[in-house]
Amino acid sequence: MAKFETNQVDINGNGKVIIYQRSDLTSKKWHCRISVQGSTGYKRFSTKETDQRQAERVALDKYEELYFKVKRGGSLKGKSFKVVYEEYCDWVDATKTQRTGDHNKQVKRKVEKYGLSFFKTKSVDDITEGDLIEFMIHSKNLMKSVNGTEPAASTLRAIGTSHRELFQYAKSKGYIKEVLPIPVPSAEQNPRPDFTKEEWRTLTGFMRKWVNEPCKGTRSVGIDRKRHRERFYLQHYVLVMGNTGCRVGEMRSVKWHNLDRVVIEEGDERLLISVDGKTGKRQVVANAGVENFIKRLWDYRTEELGATPSLEEYVFCKPNGKFVQYYKGSFTRLMLDSGLRENNDGELRTLYSLRHTYATTRVNEVPVYQLAINMGTSVEMIENFYGHSRSSDSLFASTVTKGNQTSGSKVLPWSN
Repeated sequence: MAKFETNQVDINGNGKVIIYQRSDLTSKKWHCRISVQGSTGYKRFSTKETDQRQAERVALDKYEELYFKVKRGGSLKGKSFKVVYEEYCDWVDATKTQRTGDHNKQVKRKVEKYGLSFFKTKSVDDITEGDLIEFMIHSKNLMKSVNGTEPAASTLRAIGTSHRELFQYAKSKGYIKEVLPIPVPSAEQNPRPDFTKEEWRTLTGFMRKWVNEPCKGTRSVGIDRKRHRERFYLQHYVLVMGNTGCRVGEMRSVKWHNLDRVVIEEGDERLLISVDGKTGKRQVVANAGVENFIKRLWDYRTEELGATPSLEEYVFCKPNGKFVQYYKGSFTRLMLDSGLRENNDGELRTLYSLRHTYATTRVNEVPVYQLAINMGTSVEMIENFYGHSRSSDSLFASTVTKGNQTSGSKVLPWSN
């Protein structure tokens, strides 16, 4: 018997479930020590009860839970946060696609930086809601000490989301019974500023000249092919994103083979883009005219390669065929050059403003449920921010792209 165990009670008479009080504590609460055949060591915990009968009931319930856990191949003591993190990283690397590579790196980086430094070797099934509250306070203080300022609510939410993914993995493996809520700030109802119709016309007109603008200065004169390519691809990225409502991470992984078409009334067609992102896989119906932007990219890439592009290649790619990770810097430059960096309220436009522009443009012309389906979000989010049909259905494709744009006769650049 351990020195600190007093008033021991062997509930079943076989030494498997022992409740006791601790001599080193003033509290009269009963604690428990459990062993299960087939597993080494003990599981110790507080029953949080001062009444012996209540403590016995808690202990027996816990024994039953641990008994079946061990029978399923689990561990009596549970797995440490560090071990689960390492398993999670291996699982992510083995099962996720290149599409989610950047997201996975960010998740693992956040968990390593904040979670491991706090939980360390603590068993995941011993982590309580109180621990998670302390964890978020720890993370907030850590960021503040490094940056010198209070972290944004969105940053704290990202940390919470990253760790929730790990706990969801732990639940799927049977290491924990439930995923406890991680206390994070509420999402701010603050979508990025959109472009008005007049501003959108200004932007698209400006880009036509901006793409072919000659270089100025002593280092380079005339049309610089590298800069021209970067601007050409950004121009068409803006046009496609503003007319599909896709998320940045979704469009990043789109390859030529992810493009398809749906025929609507009178034989007209709409471009379908298969994406796989934040909310899973779906088909996005593009506005009429997007096929023209895609055709220009196809023709540009064909000329660049001197051959037909592989359908396995990314639509928005670098000269070497790899996907473009971010357009953030070049988009900011475009906003500054065009004079559209800020809206009338002084809010800065970002790449997300393209998705927001799509939503605000379509919301008055498309049933909100269909718009939510096409954007991969909820009706509630559409209603909150912007005031189950199938994407390949002809009526839906016609409705969701209703407008004044002119569609090409064929939407796939390689079709006859």
